[in-house]
Amino acid sequence: MEIKETIEFKPITRKPGDPIRSEDWNMMQDMILSDMYSLKKEIEELREYVNNLSETVVLTNLESTVGSVYALDEIVQGESDSYNLKVVGLITKQYVPSVWGVGDICHFGIADRFDILYFWSGAYNGNNNMLDVSLEYVEGERDEIVGNNLYINDKSQLGSPNDNNPYQEYIYNKYGTWYKYKIKNPFPDKEVRYIKFTNVNPDTNPRIGNVLRTEKKIKQIVY
Repeated sequence: MEIKETIEFKPITRKPGDPIRSEDWNMMQDMILSDMYSLKKEIEELREYVNNLSETVVLTNLESTVGSVYALDEIVQGESDSYNLKVVGLITKQYVPSVWGVGDICHFGIADRFDILYFWSGAYNGNNNMLDVSLEYVEGERDEIVGNNLYINDKSQLGSPNDNNPYQEYIYNKYGTWYKYKIKNPFPDKEVRYIKFTNVNPDTNPRIGNVLRTEKKIKQIVY
């Protein structure tokens, strides 16, 4: 944000003992007051700008020790077609449950703190509730579920956002669509070790792209 100089003060000088007219005095006070208001507004705008600063990290080529991984141009077991492309955006691989139906899709290591996390997904037989998302913190005895039975759009056709889990954006081609969803971290001051995705609907087959994006507010140092 550009801050412009707004102070235009022309001093009215007097010799020691010289009287000053009330009009001159009042004019000086009005000018000073006006400059103070302008400065106060600029400080408030600057404070709002600084308080909204955030750091964005994009994690690519993520790997998981659970789930099954497929290239984008591979046909997932139990399905009839693929994305027919090797790369979609930054996505190069897709993870699905090892066995069709309910089960873990993937666990991605993060080892960072964040306020918001974005992930890419889409589902065979989608437009249904199906996905659980949980966070494993470095300090903590249990995982925190941050998304419960989330709605995931169908990969085969471009769908509308759903109130349960509205997508933020999408990448479309005639062979399939990827949707980007948002998750809020309830404990942004805690370091996250893993984010875990699980299918809880046996009639669907969601996939997770191997790309994540995190955002965290930049904390201000107070002296």
